[in-house]
Amino acid sequence: MSHSTHEGAAPAGRPRDPALERAILEAAVDVLMAQGLAKATVEEVARQAGTGKAAIYRRWPSKTALVIAAIRALHADVSVPDTGSLREDLVTCALHYSSGDERSTLLLASLLGAATHEPELRKAAYESIGRPPALALRSVLDRWIERGEIDPDAPVDIIAGVLPSYAFRQMVARREKLDEATIAALIDHVLLPALRHRRG
Repeated sequence: MSHSTHEGAAPAGRPRDPALERAILEAAVDVLMAQGLAKATVEEVARQAGTGKAAIYRRWPSKTALVIAAIRALHADVSVPDTGSLREDLVTCALHYSSGDERSTLLLASLLGAATHEPELRKAAYESIGRPPALALRSVLDRWIERGEIDPDAPVDIIAGVLPSYAFRQMVARREKLDEATIAALIDHVLLPALRHRRG
């Protein structure tokens, strides 16, 4: 996974060490799980990764950037599916919100909870975690509008927000990921009927 959004410029002639980056991100997850978002420090992450703070700040300019990178590393990369079926494309997009293990769920829930009170963190979390899957979903919807499968008069912007909004609500309120039954219910009883409904 690329971390270019959060990394600072590398010193000339000094290539990145993927093993060190993995060690830092793994240490960040361990520290966040043990100490929580508020108490976790870059110093402790560096100590557990067996490196110095400078090595971390060369890659991620702040604790916020490091935390977001660590959480992103626990999730699958975002892609724009094209399965040949609108429903299956929607399912594939939705499954992004059920990816990751228990640690990713707890950490993302903590991050989203803290972000409600911190504008800088909220913006960074949206740009790096919230926006990519939302854009993938919107790309899918635009493609199926062009193919005539979706009513062009449907309020696509509103409908596209249902899935991520519900997923993040589950995450913050219940500390749970979307399960497959919930995904199927949202798609079959909410998204598809709304996308295909034609006035008159």
